[in-house]
Amino acid sequence: MLSRVCLALLLLLPASLANVECPKIIGRTQWTSTPAGAVNYLIIPILYVVIHHTVTPECNSRQECTSRVDGIRGYHMDDLGWDDIGYSFLIGGDGNVYEGCGWTREGAHTYGYNKKSIGIAFIGNFQNKDASQEMLNAAHKLIECGKDQGILRSNVRVIGARQVRQTSSPGNQLYEQIQDWSEWSNP
Repeated sequence: MLSRVCLALLLLLPASLANVECPKIIGRTQWTSTPAGAVNYLIIPILYVVIHHTVTPECNSRQECTSRVDGIRGYHMDDLGWDDIGYSFLIGGDGNVYEGCGWTREGAHTYGYNKKSIGIAFIGNFQNKDASQEMLNAAHKLIECGKDQGILRSNVRVIGARQVRQTSSPGNQLYEQIQDWSEWSNP
């Protein structure tokens, strides 16, 4: 039987010792050699996760997804003149998570929410098609990983981009799917 002192010490251990299985995250340097521009950092723990879809063709292999993510980066940085890819993370049809601007750098995904959220984009168009279970599982693992590491609040709120701005993102079907998540919320 644990003494009260031992029990109290166990309660003080960091959440990261809980051994949450984080998804495979393909780091930025694994899909592009283009550095980010100016960086603003987020204050953690972060309250919101905003779900998007890219409205691009889907990808189902690491090679295909790497190319797609770098294409999105090129559009955001080269065409729109942004300092970095707008999304924090992107989920590929291959089940991998691709690091965009990452956990703690401010993205450009949801005007009015960029300073208090991370943006997760599902690669593809999910207006009339469900996201695969593999993609949903990767997103769930990413959110759990963020909570476990103390980057996301334990009571993080998942919302669809359409809930806070004029957009169809994350698409009708994916929007329906995220409403089943325990973290889903109205902002």
